[in-house]
Amino acid sequence: MTVNPNATIANKTATICSGAAFSITPVNGGAEIVPGGTTYTWTAPVLAPAASITGGSAQGTGQASISQTLTNTTNAVATATYTVTPMSGTCAGATFTVTVTVNPRATIANKTATICSGAAFTITPVNGGAEIVPGGTTYTWTAPVLAPAASITGGSAQGTGQASISQTLTNTTNAVATPHTVTPNIGDLCRSNIYSYGDC
Repeated sequence: MTVNPNATIANKTATICSGAAFSITPVNGGAEIVPGGTTYTWTAPVLAPAASITGGSAQGTGQASISQTLTNTTNAVATATYTVTPMSGTCAGATFTVTVTVNPRATIANKTATICSGAAFTITPVNGGAEIVPGGTTYTWTAPVLAPAASITGGSAQGTGQASISQTLTNTTNAVATPHTVTPNIGDLCRSNIYSYGDC
Protein backbone atom coordinates (compact mmCIF):
# COMPACT_ATOMS: atom_id res chain seq x y z
CA MET A 1 0.00 0.00 0.00
CA THR A 2 1.27 3.47 -0.93
CA VAL A 3 0.29 6.38 1.28
CA ASN A 4 0.88 9.74 -0.38
CA PRO A 5 1.58 12.72 1.88
CA ASN A 6 -0.77 15.67 2.24
CA ALA A 7 0.63 19.18 2.36
CA THR A 8 0.23 20.88 5.73
CA ILE A 9 0.95 24.59 5.45
CA ALA A 10 0.37 27.45 7.88
CA ASN A 11 -1.21 30.75 6.88
CA LYS A 12 1.20 33.15 5.15
CA THR A 13 1.59 36.92 4.92
CA ALA A 14 3.42 39.28 2.58
CA THR A 15 3.82 43.05 2.32
CA ILE A 16 4.39 44.87 -0.98
CA CYS A 17 4.19 48.34 -2.46
CA SER A 18 1.37 49.08 -4.85
CA GLY A 19 2.17 47.88 -8.36
CA ALA A 20 4.62 45.20 -7.20
CA ALA A 21 4.36 41.42 -7.25
CA PHE A 22 4.29 39.16 -4.21
CA SER A 23 5.50 35.58 -4.37
CA ILE A 24 5.15 32.90 -1.72
CA THR A 25 6.66 29.44 -2.09
CA PRO A 26 6.06 27.24 0.99
CA VAL A 27 9.07 25.20 2.09
CA ASN A 28 9.08 21.82 3.80
CA GLY A 29 10.35 21.83 7.34
CA GLY A 30 9.42 22.37 10.97
CA ALA A 31 5.68 21.96 11.43
CA GLU A 32 5.04 22.31 7.70
CA ILE A 33 4.83 19.39 5.28
CA VAL A 34 5.39 20.36 1.66
CA PRO A 35 5.83 17.29 -0.57
CA GLY A 36 8.00 17.70 -3.64
CA GLY A 37 6.02 18.90 -6.66
CA THR A 38 3.24 20.48 -4.61
CA THR A 39 1.21 22.97 -6.62
CA TYR A 40 -1.28 25.62 -5.54
CA THR A 41 -4.65 26.92 -6.68
CA TRP A 42 -6.50 29.79 -5.05
CA THR A 43 -9.73 31.73 -4.97
CA ALA A 44 -10.13 35.38 -5.91
CA PRO A 45 -8.86 37.43 -2.97
CA VAL A 46 -11.11 39.06 -0.42
CA LEU A 47 -10.23 42.76 -0.37
CA ALA A 48 -10.26 45.08 2.63
CA PRO A 49 -11.52 47.69 2.06
CA ALA A 50 -13.72 46.36 -0.76
CA ALA A 51 -12.61 47.27 -4.30
CA SER A 52 -9.36 48.78 -3.01
CA ILE A 53 -6.95 46.55 -4.97
CA THR A 54 -6.73 45.50 -8.62
CA GLY A 55 -4.78 42.62 -10.14
CA GLY A 56 -6.00 39.86 -7.86
CA SER A 57 -7.79 36.90 -9.43
CA ALA A 58 -8.56 33.24 -8.91
CA GLN A 59 -6.12 30.64 -10.20
CA GLY A 60 -7.57 27.23 -11.06
CA THR A 61 -4.43 25.74 -12.61
CA GLY A 62 -1.82 24.46 -10.19
CA GLN A 63 1.16 26.79 -9.76
CA ALA A 64 4.53 26.22 -8.13
CA SER A 65 4.19 29.49 -6.16
CA ILE A 66 1.42 31.84 -5.09
CA SER A 67 2.12 35.07 -6.94
CA GLN A 68 0.29 38.04 -8.47
CA THR A 69 0.89 41.73 -9.10
CA LEU A 70 -1.40 43.96 -7.04
CA THR A 71 -2.20 47.67 -7.27
CA ASN A 72 -3.66 49.62 -4.38
CA THR A 73 -5.99 52.26 -5.87
CA THR A 74 -6.44 54.13 -2.57
CA ASN A 75 -4.24 56.32 -0.39
CA ALA A 76 -4.36 53.93 2.58
CA VAL A 77 -3.04 50.45 3.34
CA ALA A 78 -5.23 47.67 1.91
CA THR A 79 -5.13 43.88 2.11
CA ALA A 80 -5.92 40.99 -0.21
CA THR A 81 -6.57 37.59 1.38
CA TYR A 82 -6.39 34.46 -0.77
CA THR A 83 -7.61 31.00 0.21
CA VAL A 84 -5.08 28.52 -1.19
CA THR A 85 -5.39 24.78 -1.81
CA PRO A 86 -2.15 22.77 -1.98
CA MET A 87 -2.11 19.70 -4.23
CA SER A 88 0.42 16.90 -3.89
CA GLY A 89 -0.24 14.54 -6.77
CA THR A 90 -3.92 13.74 -6.46
CA CYS A 91 -4.05 14.59 -2.75
CA ALA A 92 -5.44 17.96 -1.71
CA GLY A 93 -4.11 19.34 1.54
CA ALA A 94 -5.98 21.58 3.94
CA THR A 95 -6.50 25.11 2.66
CA PHE A 96 -4.47 27.99 4.09
CA THR A 97 -4.63 31.74 3.60
CA VAL A 98 -2.19 34.19 2.09
CA THR A 99 -2.80 37.75 3.26
CA VAL A 100 -0.99 40.41 1.26
CA THR A 101 -0.69 43.93 2.65
CA VAL A 102 -0.44 46.41 -0.22
CA ASN A 103 1.00 49.77 0.80
CA PRO A 104 -0.16 52.72 -1.31
CA ARG A 105 2.16 54.55 -3.69
CA ALA A 106 1.85 58.27 -4.38
CA THR A 107 0.62 59.20 -7.87
CA ILE A 108 0.98 62.94 -8.37
CA ALA A 109 0.68 65.06 -11.51
CA ASN A 110 3.14 67.78 -12.43
CA LYS A 111 2.66 70.99 -10.47
CA THR A 112 3.26 74.68 -11.21
CA ALA A 113 3.51 77.77 -9.06
CA THR A 114 4.10 81.45 -9.76
CA ILE A 115 5.83 83.76 -7.28
CA CYS A 116 7.44 87.15 -7.19
CA SER A 117 11.21 87.28 -6.86
CA GLY A 118 12.26 86.93 -3.23
CA ALA A 119 9.09 85.12 -2.17
CA ALA A 120 8.58 81.53 -1.12
CA PHE A 121 6.55 78.97 -3.02
CA THR A 122 4.86 76.06 -1.27
CA ILE A 123 3.27 73.04 -2.91
CA THR A 124 1.48 70.41 -0.83
CA PRO A 125 -0.14 67.71 -2.99
CA VAL A 126 -3.61 66.66 -1.84
CA ASN A 127 -5.27 63.28 -2.23
CA GLY A 128 -8.24 63.18 -4.57
CA GLY A 129 -9.33 62.84 -8.18
CA ALA A 130 -6.64 61.11 -10.21
CA GLU A 131 -4.01 61.79 -7.55
CA ILE A 132 -3.11 59.37 -4.77
CA VAL A 133 -1.37 61.01 -1.82
CA PRO A 134 -1.06 58.63 1.12
CA GLY A 135 -1.08 60.11 4.60
CA GLY A 136 2.41 60.94 5.81
CA THR A 137 3.87 61.30 2.30
CA THR A 138 7.10 63.31 2.29
CA TYR A 139 9.08 64.77 -0.60
CA THR A 140 12.72 65.06 -1.61
CA TRP A 141 14.05 66.92 -4.63
CA THR A 142 17.13 67.70 -6.67
CA ALA A 143 18.68 71.12 -7.11
CA PRO A 144 16.60 73.06 -9.66
CA VAL A 145 17.71 73.31 -13.27
CA LEU A 146 17.77 77.02 -14.08
CA ALA A 147 16.90 78.58 -17.41
CA PRO A 148 18.78 80.78 -18.14
CA ALA A 149 21.69 79.35 -16.14
CA ALA A 150 22.49 81.13 -12.87
CA SER A 151 19.30 83.20 -13.14
CA ILE A 152 17.79 82.27 -9.75
CA THR A 153 19.24 82.00 -6.28
CA GLY A 154 17.81 80.15 -3.26
CA GLY A 155 17.06 76.85 -4.95
CA SER A 156 18.78 73.76 -3.54
CA ALA A 157 18.44 70.01 -3.30
CA GLN A 158 16.53 68.52 -0.38
CA GLY A 159 17.50 64.99 0.59
CA THR A 160 15.46 64.81 3.80
CA GLY A 161 11.75 64.12 3.35
CA GLN A 162 9.56 67.21 3.75
CA ALA A 163 5.80 67.52 4.15
CA SER A 164 5.65 70.19 1.41
CA ILE A 165 7.85 71.35 -1.46
CA SER A 166 8.94 74.85 -0.52
CA GLN A 167 11.85 77.26 -1.02
CA THR A 168 12.44 80.99 -1.33
CA LEU A 169 13.67 81.96 -4.79
CA THR A 170 15.16 85.19 -6.07
CA ASN A 171 15.13 85.93 -9.79
CA THR A 172 18.23 87.88 -10.80
CA THR A 173 16.92 88.43 -14.36
CA ASN A 174 13.69 89.62 -15.94
CA ALA A 175 12.19 86.20 -16.90
CA VAL A 176 12.83 82.57 -15.94
CA ALA A 177 11.32 79.10 -15.48
CA THR A 178 12.70 76.83 -12.78
CA PRO A 179 11.76 73.14 -12.94
CA HIS A 180 12.37 70.93 -9.92
CA THR A 181 12.34 67.13 -9.78
CA VAL A 182 10.55 65.68 -6.77
CA THR A 183 10.35 62.16 -5.36
CA PRO A 184 7.41 61.36 -3.03
CA ASN A 185 8.20 58.90 -0.22
CA ILE A 186 5.65 57.05 1.88
CA GLY A 187 7.18 56.02 5.18
CA ASP A 188 10.49 55.35 3.41
CA LEU A 189 8.90 52.20 2.02
CA CYS A 190 7.25 52.97 -1.29
CA ARG A 191 8.99 55.53 -3.46
CA SER A 192 6.97 56.80 -6.37
CA ASN A 193 8.09 57.90 -9.79
CA ILE A 194 9.55 61.37 -9.85
CA TYR A 195 7.52 64.28 -11.16
CA SER A 196 8.46 67.83 -11.96
CA TYR A 197 6.95 71.23 -11.45
CA GLY A 198 7.89 74.69 -12.59
CA ASP A 199 8.07 78.06 -10.86
CA CYS A 200 7.80 81.14 -13.06
